[in-house]
Amino acid sequence: MEIQDFVKKTELVPLAELTTLAAHRGCFGDDVLAGFTTQLQLRQTAAQVVLDTASQANRDTLLASEQRSYDSAMRERDAILGLQRAIEQRTEQRSFVPESQRQPEKKKTAGGLFGLELRALAESSGAGAVIAPDQWGPGFFDRLAASSVALRSGIRVMRTDRDALHVPRIDADPAAAWTAEGNPITPGDPGYTDLVATPRKLATLTVLSNELIADSNPDVVGLLEMQVARALALKFDLGVFEGSGTAPEIRGLKNVVGITLDNSLAAAPANLDVFATAIATLETNNAQATAIVMHPRTWGTLSKLKEGTAANNKPLLQESAGSGGQAVDRRIYGVPVYLSSQLSVVEGTAESSAYVYDASQVVAVFRQDTRIELDRSRLFNSDQSELRAIMRADLVVPNPLAVVRISKFIL
Repeated sequence: MEIQDFVKKTELVPLAELTTLAAHRGCFGDDVLAGFTTQLQLRQTAAQVVLDTASQANRDTLLASEQRSYDSAMRERDAILGLQRAIEQRTEQRSFVPESQRQPEKKKTAGGLFGLELRALAESSGAGAVIAPDQWGPGFFDRLAASSVALRSGIRVMRTDRDALHVPRIDADPAAAWTAEGNPITPGDPGYTDLVATPRKLATLTVLSNELIADSNPDVVGLLEMQVARALALKFDLGVFEGSGTAPEIRGLKNVVGITLDNSLAAAPANLDVFATAIATLETNNAQATAIVMHPRTWGTLSKLKEGTAANNKPLLQESAGSGGQAVDRRIYGVPVYLSSQLSVVEGTAESSAYVYDASQVVAVFRQDTRIELDRSRLFNSDQSELRAIMRADLVVPNPLAVVRISKFIL
């Protein structure tokens, strides 16, 4: 597709064509960016239509086909954000004005983009060339959310600009008692605990040749942005679920004191009873199971479970009888299942764990947002630049009884 044809398009253009178009060196300018914004809006609208359809049908969850349509639209939207970032940078390079000739500019005010918050990361400055929020903020954080299983599972997110954030927890409600008329009322004080979240640094650093930055096609900085997002997301997930709590690593669910541990499995599971028990345990503790996280290998084993009769080879997780070509809804007893390759498969002897939890009782605390800097000064004598990304985060669990860890999945 020619660029002049693309900028006139108002209908959906396949992602493959957009990728090819964005790789072209002549693909830059405000009209091209406007075209990519239109494609973003079309994907966002498609995703919203799926949600509206489920809402109109009074359903709290999506059907398997709807989930696939929604996920496809969101994946394409995320990919287009990356392409748009590359085009923005190419446009800026083509319109570069030397520092000595620049006129003072008013500071840009962050706004909204399709429901995504534009957060101030840093303003451009001198040799450091810090990437400004309108360039990196929305695309980067959204891709992190899409890549991170912990964030996708619905855990709460809190933000702070301080070294530590205090999160109050109610340990006990005031006592109530039937009291005879005229008798004194026995006082009963509530109990509180102060949880302290200390966001810790998660960082990555990449050295690039300036010639590579200038000559690469597709844009290497845009490509690195996506790789950095994935690297931080995976390491964040590892910390959320299995972090030791020994500084500088955060403490993950596995090592939070007070969670329920079910270590009753002694062999490969033959049924889904351990999940039924975990869900019941959460209900007993006045929590509601909203997410199950396990290793893909564990899900593969559960997907092979059959209903158990010689005449019936139907998978246990398949909704209705039929061929193996039918999709299996990734849920157990109605609770969404999320897969993370970051979970260990070498606990004990080739064992793994699964986590069943109430996501509203698990809190990720971020100290502001991820900051990305491209520095051209320190390696000036070797004509190289450094791309650094830093995220500060911690995890707190106000109510540990809202988490069940099922260990000893022997596969």
